Amino acid sequence: MEVTQCQLDALREIGNIGSGHAATALSTLLQRRIDMSVPEVWAVPFEQITAIVGQLDTPQAVIYVKVEGAAPGKAVFFFPVESAGIVVQALFGNSEERDLFSDEMAQSALKEVGNILVSSFLIALTEFSGIPLQASVPALSIDMIGALLDAIFLEEGTLDDTVLFIDTQLSGLPKIEGQFIFLPDEGSLEKLLGAMGL
Repeated sequence: MEVTQCQLDALREIGNIGSGHAATALSTLLQRRIDMSVPEVWAVPFEQITAIVGQLDTPQAVIYVKVEGAAPGKAVFFFPVESAGIVVQALFGNSEERDLFSDEMAQSALKEVGNILVSSFLIALTEFSGIPLQASVPALSIDMIGALLDAIFLEEGTLDDTVLFIDTQLSGLPKIEGQFIFLPDEGSLEKLLGAMGL
């Protein structure tokens, strides 16, 4: 579906509200002030996902949840491995470096952070649309982006031809960036926008 500038502005506002929820939860978890901004929001054709995400052979920490409810889909939060490492070090509050690829405690902590981030954006979508959305238990993978996207696309269900991207930047720690991606099932994005009167 074609997304208008007015709809994009509304989605950016939803992203800002979601980032506010996430910053509050992360501030509590990390016991320090965390701010989160949303500099960019895009609604792009499905086939352009790889162009937006970047180099497919770059390892990323990816938190993935299935979105259930009246407008189902898939939600993904991508962390560059360096950013994910900074978050984990802040959570454990010590100088001991943790290997994200093998440390189960580090992976569990990162999964919880990802769950907070994804859920915050889904709550904001629910608040604006009035359509309840629930997230499944999060899954974490640290791998090349291309392989991760392939695995997500191969799951059952028909995805919409439009994907919602929300860029995020966290401050309060050394610069951390990530991307929230909502892959709506066919018709879900139209339903959400319609419920918002857009």
